[in-house]
Amino acid sequence: MFKLALQTWIWSGINKASSEDFNPTRITNIIALLCISVSSLHVPIVLYFVAQSGYQELILIIVCASLLTLVPLLNRFQAYLISKLFLIIVFATYILISCLIRQENLNIQYFFLLAVVICPFLFKETESSLMFIITLSFFLLFVGFEFWFYYLSVNTLSFHQQIVKISCSISFALSCLLCGYHIRRIINDNWQKLSMERERSERLLLNILPSSIAERLKNSPDLIADYFEQASILFADIQDFTPLCKDLSPRQLVNLLNEVFCVFDNITQKYGLEKIKTNGDGYMVAGGLPIISSSHAVQCCFCALDMQDAFKNICKKHNLHTGLRIGIGCGEVIAGIIGKSKFSYDLWGEAVNLASRMESHGLCHKIQVTESTYKITKNCFYFDKRGSIQAKGLGWINTYWLVSRKTN
Repeated sequence: MFKLALQTWIWSGINKASSEDFNPTRITNIIALLCISVSSLHVPIVLYFVAQSGYQELILIIVCASLLTLVPLLNRFQAYLISKLFLIIVFATYILISCLIRQENLNIQYFFLLAVVICPFLFKETESSLMFIITLSFFLLFVGFEFWFYYLSVNTLSFHQQIVKISCSISFALSCLLCGYHIRRIINDNWQKLSMERERSERLLLNILPSSIAERLKNSPDLIADYFEQASILFADIQDFTPLCKDLSPRQLVNLLNEVFCVFDNITQKYGLEKIKTNGDGYMVAGGLPIISSSHAVQCCFCALDMQDAFKNICKKHNLHTGLRIGIGCGEVIAGIIGKSKFSYDLWGEAVNLASRMESHGLCHKIQVTESTYKITKNCFYFDKRGSIQAKGLGWINTYWLVSRKTN
């Protein structure tokens, strides 16, 4: 029960799925809890040793501890900046009143310097100006009380002792201020590095998964498996790729594939399609998932025609005598993430099988589509009927050649 309450306090206002240990909100909650704990431990000492002002300080401790319980509550309602300022005001007020109640130098003012060192951890990079003002205020409060106590004890210590004492105090305060500044610079540098690494990780993740799927994967560990009643799948494959491998060096081969697939990536993005994967010289694209679109078949046909034209230009550029086989199929699709160490977003179902057979049973420089694809897109494109072909595992199916787009 105690552990649960402690975790609830510390993680108040923070997404529990977050992997960040260094979080200003979390540190604010922890410092509020530490202030309550330390002040509570101070109660018996105050009551026993301080006869005159003990009850005054007891009331002060109770009031401050009660107010500090509002810090995680403010964070819970996402009032993060108000929560930090509230914590700082309550802490500063507690130290200020304690010094005024005692009317003697018990070094309570050194807690102001503790705040100088801690403040850099509480604020984000965008709040640096506010952090500097608050840190400087704590520094000036410490210096002010040092001079005040100097005048109160001017008759008890010699002039030389006072000068040495106050110079040491000011030097220590300046050291704390410089340490706070250095800590802040280190924190800012680390935040910048962390932000860059996070952006890099995001880009890498988006290169593997669709953005909506990546977001779901980050927010939930649950299995991702979706059903799509209608989607279109496109497979593109380079004809006679194996003999081509023998004529090119490894570097030339990889550069060629990289150039081809980069051009295909641009075309895929142009038509709002989702690149699923590459397999050797094969390229797989999906339309209508993971975001449902009624124009998935039309988008795939446009994409196929552009791919065909782009690949012809690449072949002319590199003097290659080959071409693309492209197949498009429509139908039901199941999509999900498989694997653990090297997971991938993959597709299964009717549309995938049809598109795969359209590609493998197709011809070089041709785009073969199923009858269902033809019926959906015939108002936008010109087709030539190929007739029935026997596709492995699917039997006899009617197919069409996609020729060109209609001008209208």
